[in-house]
Amino acid sequence: MRTRWAIVAKLLAQRIAGGEYPLGTVMPNEVDLAEQLGVSRSTVRAALGELQQAGMISRRRNAGTRVESVQPLRGPGSYNQNLATLEDVAQYGAQTNRQVQEIATEVADAKLSALLDCPPGQSWLRVSSLRSSPIASSPPLCWTDVYVAPMFAPIVRERVADYPGLISTLIEDFAGHPTAEIHQTITAIGVPKRLVDPLQVKPGAHALEITRRYLDARDRVFIVSRSIHPADRFSYDSRLKRQSAPSGVYAPSVPPKRLAG
Repeated sequence: MRTRWAIVAKLLAQRIAGGEYPLGTVMPNEVDLAEQLGVSRSTVRAALGELQQAGMISRRRNAGTRVESVQPLRGPGSYNQNLATLEDVAQYGAQTNRQVQEIATEVADAKLSALLDCPPGQSWLRVSSLRSSPIASSPPLCWTDVYVAPMFAPIVRERVADYPGLISTLIEDFAGHPTAEIHQTITAIGVPKRLVDPLQVKPGAHALEITRRYLDARDRVFIVSRSIHPADRFSYDSRLKRQSAPSGVYAPSVPPKRLAG
């Protein structure tokens, strides 16, 4: 027997395919849909989550639910995320489940210190975890190693197991240290051998490696995350707009500063 949210998801997908919610338009909000369909808001939210996983819609805080495709682009267990703001990244953390696999202290060698932008020999906390969809019974979405600067290591070690959101949000909530900017790099790689079993993929499977460096208001790196997403389970959507500078020349980016430990 199909669950109620699955029935609602199918109905909404049919409305999208039939043109009731045209491509590129914003759908009614959760409250209005719940009233129209005679179901709870949580049922609508779960149904919209299923459509988001299928790539038919994208969801952004304060921007609503936008129709991205009139037919499913991916099967169950995949994940589609529109990332344009720090809030979008935090929303991803709230919409997926984290299962912590290991918490350990890492002493930065030359390679790791370059990634973390810290002196060699400095100790950072590493939290390794799997993320999965809260709706479908499916393989993990990704493996993530999060490195935390020394000054925030104790509070993260103490609270991360029971905290549902991102580690950056945890630090903001309990240490009052917000993220001002995220530098993100996406690279196509093969799934490392050590992650073949945890991610439930075949050896040599393709993946996206997403590295994020979290900077505070003083341009200091205090978190670095590196996630491995099997290629068939995750995609990023973004919109690029032309932005002209008064002089016609764009200013070069400024490298981040080191955070003293």
